[in-house]
Amino acid sequence: MKMLICDGMHQSGLELLQQAAGLEVDCPKQPSAEQVAEIIADYDALVVRSRTKVTAALIERAKKLKVIGRAGTGVDNIDIGAASSRGILVMNTPGANAMAAAEHTLAMMLALSRHIPQATQSLREGRWDKKQFMGTELYHQTLGVIGLGRIGSIVADRALGMKMLVLSHDPHILPETAAIMGTEWVSLEELLARSDYITLHVPKTAETENVINREAIARMKPGVRIINCARGGLLDERALYEGLVEGKIAGAALDVFAEEPPTGNPLLQLPNAIFTPHLGASSVQAQANVARAIAGQILDYLQQGVIRNALNFPSISPKAHEKIKPYMLLAERLAHFQGQLCRQLQRVEIEYSGTELTELPLPPLTQTIAKGLLDPILAEQVNLVNAPLLMEQRKIKLVSTKTSESHGYTGLITLKVHGQDLERSATGAVFPGNEIRLIRLNTYRLEAELEGVNLLIQNLDKPGVIGFIGSTLGDHQVNIANMHLSRTPERDRAIAIIRLDAQAPEPALTALRNHPSILSVEQVIL
Repeated sequence: MKMLICDGMHQSGLELLQQAAGLEVDCPKQPSAEQVAEIIADYDALVVRSRTKVTAALIERAKKLKVIGRAGTGVDNIDIGAASSRGILVMNTPGANAMAAAEHTLAMMLALSRHIPQATQSLREGRWDKKQFMGTELYHQTLGVIGLGRIGSIVADRALGMKMLVLSHDPHILPETAAIMGTEWVSLEELLARSDYITLHVPKTAETENVINREAIARMKPGVRIINCARGGLLDERALYEGLVEGKIAGAALDVFAEEPPTGNPLLQLPNAIFTPHLGASSVQAQANVARAIAGQILDYLQQGVIRNALNFPSISPKAHEKIKPYMLLAERLAHFQGQLCRQLQRVEIEYSGTELTELPLPPLTQTIAKGLLDPILAEQVNLVNAPLLMEQRKIKLVSTKTSESHGYTGLITLKVHGQDLERSATGAVFPGNEIRLIRLNTYRLEAELEGVNLLIQNLDKPGVIGFIGSTLGDHQVNIANMHLSRTPERDRAIAIIRLDAQAPEPALTALRNHPSILSVEQVIL
């Protein structure tokens, strides 16, 4: 496999990748978008930071790509939708650079309060403008933190240590949780009205784009100071400019911009604003942490199938992965079995049973089932990432439930499929030694392996049918490896699941179907 690293990587992470068996690593220096587009078709994995734009057009050229790793948190330079539709996993490294970003925010807030960049420049120009740079203390000032995630919570904690009053707003954090952190959870409107300083720590989404706009600035108290070391586009830069010029905003400190680099941005000309060129994660420690994190995550995925910090697939920790592996295999085989028997899917119902199973992360199993159902019926590539999108595109409704009842098994998966004039239910279980079995098919109870080539034969429960099946397969040189039989409680119908050493030819299947007591014959390959 081959990996392309576009924006450089700290040596500690690069060494992990270079030492990995079977992985060839290329790390060109600052390749242009055109150069990346020319070579991307050869690579299985791609690692970027914020410079390289992973567009839909680039993804379309990446025919072999399996995973995109963002060495950092923000992924607005990656078209996740396009990656998902192509079945490419996208992962980032949240938290690996949180301390660096938080400390940079605090440094910007202090520099803004004490006019440190302006005073430095004044001295460089030979002036001693002591009276011009009267500062503001942070002590007992009110800081409004918008977004109380990893970085925002560190900023809040350090600000509390400086004896600031900290307000927080985050719709994903409960007021009780914010209180435990020492902050006062308030509405966005109240935060804007009460804060002396406002700092942003949210991702850029449709909801957060330009969260600081003219209306928001109008609600702020005069003399407020604004810090943005999160993502460009969270504040309306024109509205910020007007607020700084008019004096409503005393100062602003920006590490990020809507367009980077911000060439010609009028904000750069204002004396009450300070800037850094997207340095929030640029510490020696953060670069090493991020490099090791993304390198480890990609290796775990490529070598073991362990998924962590994915943006378009549920994460599975290494500990959970070991427990869920046999159920993943069961889910895929059970779905593949059902997918070959029901070609016009309309609705899929999944029931997870048993405490051992239901305590594991179930979304990965659900996506595995979606993949297994679609594999036999679609010509296009189906994998764990794009399977839910393909189900949605085909208007196939998928619902899942869970229950603690296990009926004597450690865990059961029941998969009921509905198609045109068809409903079929199959239940599978994991046995000791991580062996998987089909234990129920509709009302039939059995214990069949979910592997290899299988004939599924339903028949009237009459003497001679099993003998006819065996002799017919023998006449066509098809050897039987195993056979599982079951019949209805009324003993009027029966079912046989027969594992073969090789596929049965069509003449053998036709001969079986022509027997008056055989109701159906279906060949399933697992």
